[in-house]
Amino acid sequence: MDAMLPRMMEAAGVTEELKFRDPMRWVGLMNTLKAQVEEIVLSELIYQ
Repeated sequence: MDAMLPRMMEAAGVTEELKFRDPMRWVGLMNTLKAQVEEIVLSELIYQ
């Protein structure tokens, strides 16, 4: 999970600049990305 999240953040354009420019959007995107990573980890490691 720790390795996957930074790659997904880069792909989605979630940067520190966005964090300062539009903090609410940054939080929303981070929550979405974390949920996606958790779902991937659960589906690949636990449910299979």
